[in-house]
Amino acid sequence: MDWYCAVWNSDEVSGVIAANNLYERLCIGDTSQVGDIEIIDEFYSDLEKIDVPMEKNKGKGFVIIGCDMDYAELLNDAIQKLAKEHGLSFFEPQNMTYIF
Repeated sequence: MDWYCAVWNSDEVSGVIAANNLYERLCIGDTSQVGDIEIIDEFYSDLEKIDVPMEKNKGKGFVIIGCDMDYAELLNDAIQKLAKEHGLSFFEPQNMTYIF
């Protein structure tokens, strides 16, 4: 995978540096800063409807998504939209984009 992003539920992250730190923690399995709520499941269900090859890693309070660079722009836009619809935060580490 060449491109990654994450969507999560956390009230503890208010800026891009904190978002990057949380992303790195999630990648090593530390979920102490995210909360498990039903909207993660609803988001994941909608994410699976997107017909683009991607890897999805769903955990307690977060989803990390990866894809080949060929699909990055399409997924970036679609996942941001879905995250907003579900009231979740979006982080894309390649460009340090954080939307909450």
